Amino acid sequence: MLNDSIVNTFTTLNLLRRGIISALLLSAYALTAQDIHFSQFGNSPLNLNPGLAGVFGGDIRFVGNYRQQWRTVPVPYTTISGSVENKVYFKPGRYDRFVTASLLINYDKQGELALQSLQVGIPLALTLPLNKNNYLTLGATPMFGQRSFDTDEITFSEQYIDGMFDPGAAISEDLTVTSLKYFDISAGANLRMQAPKKRTRFDLGFAAHHINRPAHDFWASSVTDEDEVRLHQKWTFYGLGLFQLSEKFDFMAQGLYQKQGGYSEIVYGGGVRMHLREQRYKELALQIGADWRHRYNNALVPRIDVFYGTWALGLTFDWDVFSRAGELISERRGGPEISLTYRFYKIKALPKFKSCPII
Repeated sequence: MLNDSIVNTFTTLNLLRRGIISALLLSAYALTAQDIHFSQFGNSPLNLNPGLAGVFGGDIRFVGNYRQQWRTVPVPYTTISGSVENKVYFKPGRYDRFVTASLLINYDKQGELALQSLQVGIPLALTLPLNKNNYLTLGATPMFGQRSFDTDEITFSEQYIDGMFDPGAAISEDLTVTSLKYFDISAGANLRMQAPKKRTRFDLGFAAHHINRPAHDFWASSVTDEDEVRLHQKWTFYGLGLFQLSEKFDFMAQGLYQKQGGYSEIVYGGGVRMHLREQRYKELALQIGADWRHRYNNALVPRIDVFYGTWALGLTFDWDVFSRAGELISERRGGPEISLTYRFYKIKALPKFKSCPII
């Protein structure tokens, strides 16, 4: 009997722990209206800024991102994103002004409640030359989204009677609405500045996300309800630079500032890129660096990038080494993130061929 009592007590405490953590994470999500978030923000360009659509060397670009965090709680957050961009040039044989049509799909699953978010966006952008080596891109992303959660893992205090958990106990919460659909729109601009003959280039950009502030809660029955929760607008400013130091070495530097409601994020870092092979179409380079992130939790983000031809692979790991939140939630273990990019060049007629100016 004593052993059964101890087992029941630990089972109850474990359920309470899981329920409290899930509730805290769900509350945090509701309060911050957390967006799709990648530490490799430069390797998820369309999520960073619609104005980055088409800002690459080539004609078509495919980008995939995968992120996992907080699995040790255990209430894992899993985020997947994929995009494809296609340039349409104004005039045959002239490749410095074009429209880029894109498709962006984001999927996010969070915690034991399986809070899921699916977003499908159609980023559109216009790129024009300001002069021979500077280009301005203006973009916008109309996006359709859906959010839902699973009620099977939710527990409430009313279900704990005399210290024992009763899943059949009546609850006062209304959980009749478990999904919602919404329309969202974002817009931004990017200025690409690059040296005429070197690998040196710099992107400076700004984006406004959730311009229409879509309703984002499961409680309001219509958009006119006073208790509706709307997404805060998010403002993004960034700089992404690559500076050629020598024939074999480049220096990478980047910075990001984002603000959404009462929350803000600052990320800055750098690295060194080593060009190991320069054989045409089989170029090979290795980049090693790290970023530092200031948010609700501080994190060191070491990274490795491998570049082969028109492929790029990015690997990072969020290390919540100096974060109180990281100690309490993830035991400072952080989470891995992977990005994969492929750029494709279409075959162009030789008499009119000219390399795309954006590299």
